[in-house]
Amino acid sequence: MPRPALLLCYLLLLLLTAAACQHWIYQDLRAQAVSQSHNLAAFLRHSIGRHANLPAQLGQSPLLQQWLAQQDIPALNHYLAELQQSAGVADLYLVSTAGIVLASSNSAEAASYVGRDFGFRPYVLAALQRQPGFYYALGHTSGMRGVYYSAPMLQDAANPASPVLAVLVAKVDLEPLELQQQQIAGLAGSHFIVTGQSNEIFLSDVPAWRLTKLDNQPLSATEQQRYLTKNITALQHSQRRAILTPWQQLWRMPLAGDQRNFLAQSQDLTEFGWQLTVLTPATDAYQQLSTALLLTTLLFVILLLGWRLQRERQKRAAQLEQHARQLEQRVIARTADLAASNQQLVAQIRQREQTETALAQTEQELVQAAKLATIGSLSASLNHELNQPLTALSSYSQTTAKMLDKAMYSEARQNLQAMQQLIARLSNIVAQFKDFSRKSAGKNQPVDINKLVLDAVGLVHHQCQRQGVKVRLQLPEVPPQVLGDPIQLEQVLVNLLTNALQAMQQQTDAALAVAVKTQETQVQILLKDQGPGIEPHHLERIFEAFFTTKQRDGLGLGLSISQRIIQSFAGKLEVRNHPQGGAEFCVTLPLLPMETC
Repeated sequence: MPRPALLLCYLLLLLLTAAACQHWIYQDLRAQAVSQSHNLAAFLRHSIGRHANLPAQLGQSPLLQQWLAQQDIPALNHYLAELQQSAGVADLYLVSTAGIVLASSNSAEAASYVGRDFGFRPYVLAALQRQPGFYYALGHTSGMRGVYYSAPMLQDAANPASPVLAVLVAKVDLEPLELQQQQIAGLAGSHFIVTGQSNEIFLSDVPAWRLTKLDNQPLSATEQQRYLTKNITALQHSQRRAILTPWQQLWRMPLAGDQRNFLAQSQDLTEFGWQLTVLTPATDAYQQLSTALLLTTLLFVILLLGWRLQRERQKRAAQLEQHARQLEQRVIARTADLAASNQQLVAQIRQREQTETALAQTEQELVQAAKLATIGSLSASLNHELNQPLTALSSYSQTTAKMLDKAMYSEARQNLQAMQQLIARLSNIVAQFKDFSRKSAGKNQPVDINKLVLDAVGLVHHQCQRQGVKVRLQLPEVPPQVLGDPIQLEQVLVNLLTNALQAMQQQTDAALAVAVKTQETQVQILLKDQGPGIEPHHLERIFEAFFTTKQRDGLGLGLSISQRIIQSFAGKLEVRNHPQGGAEFCVTLPLLPMETC
């Protein structure tokens, strides 16, 4: 075969191999990008869209209408600040029909909105026309990106045509969403951008991409109003189609001082007027394609070598008839060696392909297992940590209802104040549960152990009364103090107290002893019940995750989480069976020196 024909066959083989491999690799990357795109879109719709009806709901509040009519601005400011904390939005503020901010949740801050003119904002104008408002822009005061929802406060909420008294606005901060999504999008090195109507990048997990444009067209005056005086410049990037598979879209984006190639997958977020694009790195695809081409070249060389050897043998056999037998033996020997080498090489290639396939499957399984473990641990742990305050809230709500029926308004008001404290505690538990595994500077504080014990016992007081359990407290006159998180420490004690009460459900005239003992450098909290105790063979596993002796309603996470909490404060949690019967748990924590209290 002529050399040009061989070269043409070789190039065609490389081209077909490259096209097939590139298509397969890009299809795999695209499937990954589609999955991440759906997850990101669902996250954004939930995190932002769940606040859409908040202004309309608050606009029907009789308290707001009453204070607005009385022009009680301090009451409005205080009420909006409480609502902002409970709703989880960045800001809540009330705008007059003239566009002036009357009250705001940040009224106590230096950058307060009170007195500022927001009448030019589209979301205020929409609400004044009795329409719900939606707008995304930079904050006129803070300069921070946010999403704004607005709704009119009508004089008569049941009559849509009644006069507009004011406009309620809720601002959603976007930076926390980006921080959360950096972990999700970064699982496989992927990144994401959210673009607006003029191709401007409004959200991204890459800070350098934010507030840039994907084209060179200047913003219109209306669109520039979103970004105040911020100059939205074009991002130095390029978009093209893959050479061998033109149906695949590739983007070249600046990242970490270099230009990198990504496979782009876009999805419209029509409810926000945005487009979400997930960018999956194409570097691995190039490496896999190079490996495939190298293997193809090697296989072609082997086949070509075999063909050339066969041809040479025939030529030499025709020229040297007198040496036919000797030549035949040599050719057979060489052919055998070549066949053995060829088989060995094919076996090595097959083994390598199997190893790469197994490795890819193992990596996928590990990622999936880690994802499921994280989701399961968070959901189960959060449910367990929130269960005790929710139980107390339920009890308070029932008691309050009875008090209201009996016109015991003072006592009911006290119960409501206690419920507000429990709600605040629930909010703090949820906020701190996310960062549970790592210590965060500045959150620990001196904790009064006596008060901690009394608060925890107070939470289970009603359960003790129902079971007829007497609580015996032994507290020192001088309250010892430790350095820690009072909410997490209280959760540990409530969990231990609840376990003790459950262990004594079948007991009559039972007692629960709680004692605080101070030593030189540490303080101990001892909780002893009169239950059946713990089986000896269960003592070694009692703090393992998912280990439980309960036949139902138990996940086996409470003691495991409690131990981790105590250990995070340089303490320890131990258990033993008391010689007089029952189980005794001991919480040991470092004592805070008196000079630091």
